[in-house]
Amino acid sequence: MNWTTLCLLAWLATFLLAALCTWACRYLALRWGFVDEPKHEAHKNHARRTPVMGGLGMLTAWLGVIGAGLFASRLNHPLLTARISEYIPGISTVLRQLLTVIAGAVALTAWGMWDDRKAMHALPKFGGQFVVAAVTAWLGMRTSCFWAVPGMNWLVTTLWIMTVINALNFFDNMDGLAGGTAAIAAFFLLVIALCRGQYFVSMLSAVTCGAACGFLWHNVPPAKIFMGDGGSHFLGYVISVTCVLTTFYVPSEAPTPTPVLIPFLILLVPLFDAVTVVILRLREGKPFYVGDNRHISHRFTQIGLSRPYAVLLVCLLCFICGGAAVLLLWLPPVGAGLVFAQLAAALAIISIIQFKAPNRTTPPAQTPKGNSNAAQ
Repeated sequence: MNWTTLCLLAWLATFLLAALCTWACRYLALRWGFVDEPKHEAHKNHARRTPVMGGLGMLTAWLGVIGAGLFASRLNHPLLTARISEYIPGISTVLRQLLTVIAGAVALTAWGMWDDRKAMHALPKFGGQFVVAAVTAWLGMRTSCFWAVPGMNWLVTTLWIMTVINALNFFDNMDGLAGGTAAIAAFFLLVIALCRGQYFVSMLSAVTCGAACGFLWHNVPPAKIFMGDGGSHFLGYVISVTCVLTTFYVPSEAPTPTPVLIPFLILLVPLFDAVTVVILRLREGKPFYVGDNRHISHRFTQIGLSRPYAVLLVCLLCFICGGAAVLLLWLPPVGAGLVFAQLAAALAIISIIQFKAPNRTTPPAQTPKGNSNAAQ
């Protein structure tokens, strides 16, 4: 048994447990009052009362498999071959980081669930995100790209964690969209971690991907449960921290330093969408945190696609961006330039659709009586 097989087993175990836990949360949410009422906000179009406690289901499964893995590492089981068992003592070196990630994930999931239960104002909501992100970075899990500037690594990491959390939260606007995007991002982080020989990071990515996929079993259209802010905070936090923990650029292996941009490219679509809608809202004098129907997924439906196909199209775009990003690990400068040109073209396509494509859901203008040429 090798690490790839172990990651597959971890993914499968988390997927099954997340599907089971999310099923239980569908009924607990109704009993505990975690329900999203239809049409209670302008940008929400679901037709029925829907449980909104998917975050707890994902977190429970994620914690369960990680706990089981830590317990199994203490056993001298025949399934742990010599190739894998030699890494077991290394768990103690990453245990502090793992406990920090667990604590941060639990705290932000609880914070998001509190917002699901009793909607918070933007300031305390962002304040809670900042505290957890700042403590995570302060405890050592931060980027090393800006080491020459005192405090810059801490600041960049804190802002990165908050940005990913909110980008995924903004993306939670259609059934299956945020969960699918998170699962794709976690998958590519898993691939990169395996390529880099970062096996504990790869296991963390595998269980995160499994948790998202298990939730998606209940969230595909028509959704039986929503992840809510608890789910988007959980997935956004874990994925953003996994990006920080992953080694993307190794000077002796990479022909260019462009691999440092891989996290941005893996999450390019939700990040670009978040920046776009924030700019649009600010230009119109609206609070940037108030939801609307300006996201790329909404635009796809406005040009005639059904909501499931709109979600599928966005997820395919995420997969294209993630696959191209992984290639930066080995490509020479010319190849890296082609990747960036390809992704720039993808963003141009998104922008054209978002701003120039006609809105087929808007009723046609009425021709005034007595003037047959008025609408021409």
